[in-house]
Amino acid sequence: MRMKKRHKPPPKMLVPFSEPRLRFGYDQTLEDPKDGLLLFGPPEAPLGVQYGVIGTPEGIQQFESWCAKIQKTVPRDEKVGSSVTFPGFETVFRWPWPSAPRVKLEVHPDKLARTVKLSDPHQRVFDTVDLFANPIQRFVKEEDPRVSLWFVVIPEEVWKLCRPQSTLSRREGIQAEHHLSHARAIEILAAPDLFEETNLAAEKHLYENHFHNQLKAKLLACEAVTQIVRQTTIAPQEFLNARGKPLRKLQDDATIAWNLTTAIYYKAGAKPWTLSDIREGVCYIGLVFKRTNNPHDRNEACCGAQMFLHTGEGIVFKGAVGAWGSDKIGEFHLSQEKAADIVRRSIDSYITWHGKPPAEVFIHGRTRFSSTEIEGFRSAVPAGTKITGIQITRPNDLKLFSEGRRPILRGLALPMDDRNAFLWTLGYIPKLKTYPGREVPSPLKVRIVFGETKINQVLADILALTKINFNACLFGDGLPVTLRFADDIGEILTAIPDVGSKPLPFRHYI
Repeated sequence: MRMKKRHKPPPKMLVPFSEPRLRFGYDQTLEDPKDGLLLFGPPEAPLGVQYGVIGTPEGIQQFESWCAKIQKTVPRDEKVGSSVTFPGFETVFRWPWPSAPRVKLEVHPDKLARTVKLSDPHQRVFDTVDLFANPIQRFVKEEDPRVSLWFVVIPEEVWKLCRPQSTLSRREGIQAEHHLSHARAIEILAAPDLFEETNLAAEKHLYENHFHNQLKAKLLACEAVTQIVRQTTIAPQEFLNARGKPLRKLQDDATIAWNLTTAIYYKAGAKPWTLSDIREGVCYIGLVFKRTNNPHDRNEACCGAQMFLHTGEGIVFKGAVGAWGSDKIGEFHLSQEKAADIVRRSIDSYITWHGKPPAEVFIHGRTRFSSTEIEGFRSAVPAGTKITGIQITRPNDLKLFSEGRRPILRGLALPMDDRNAFLWTLGYIPKLKTYPGREVPSPLKVRIVFGETKINQVLADILALTKINFNACLFGDGLPVTLRFADDIGEILTAIPDVGSKPLPFRHYI
């Protein structure tokens, strides 16, 4: 009897993807954002931008000194291989930086010194945030001068003591008038106290005790765009340890200037660059999930969506709050109706900008989509629009090592079949002659859950989307922008009980 010959599957081969190019001024394209800005400037400029600043008198003075500094050349650090000279804001962005803020709002140091030391962490963060948020809200509501961007300059104590894991010793702390443990606050929320002041103190426990997230969430209603800046970042030489060294180990001055000014330019209302090679007519949606602070329902979560276009425009939608959580940590699933609503709202926004539906919609998520969600997603797209669902994770269960000292190249992929692949968005970058990391780079695991798009096109798109993190001036990020800020946005959407549902540009959240 003749045995049938078994065919071995073809060996898996690494596939290189070209580094995506960016578009700058004069319709010129390059791979490196710093090169493109230096040679050609950004593709667009903000119109009539004015900025405001809020902080203590010391913080405002340090901020103004830093503003004067970035008007001039900030030399590269010779000891840092990746450092690049920053030649001044106007030279880089072809846009004059206003010499002084339009508005200065002072936070009284004594008031701040008290709120930041309150013994109840939820009251501590709530009251400290209000010292900054209330003046901005008041100005937006009552004053005529338009301010496009607010700089919130915070002392190091705010950073250290107004985060979830922050602690204060009894000796350092100031007893709150109505100090409550979190457990006691939850009891009062279920059965209100006779004293209204106690009930108000308990309600502050519904707010996330994280200064950054709570401030951003409180300012969404008045649509104030903010850039939070630590005093130790802009004035490191004024905060030294016993050995005369800066308290914090920071990036070099030139790199800080590049990163901060890129974020500032974007938040002022203009994109420092756009993608060149990605296809038009494509809409990318990143799903965001975060459990709420509801103490009575551990499965309650808020769903949101970040929509991005090839030009870099981004908008955030707050979806429905519901029992989307599951027994598996970090896994959430929508009902068919709510899944359809998220996609429908994104497409409606796309039509508002472009006058017609997108040709293709890609949904990026970290968890595997359920059959119910897939039905909802598909039901929401109009005729003629393709939709594909992509699961993107970084499981850390695959490492590739190369001979010599250089790690694997950024942009290499290992397709497993026509729907699954690994993609290295981190790795050695020939242009920079370095790998900007310390550990052996781990790839993203990419899976087409539904839809008929080819895996190579999905991988090329994801690599391109790692280059529009406008919160810094990076050659390339490790995650596509659709997922890079998902956790941060989820935290903001759930930081306060009554976050509005109005769609807002992405720059409000970062």
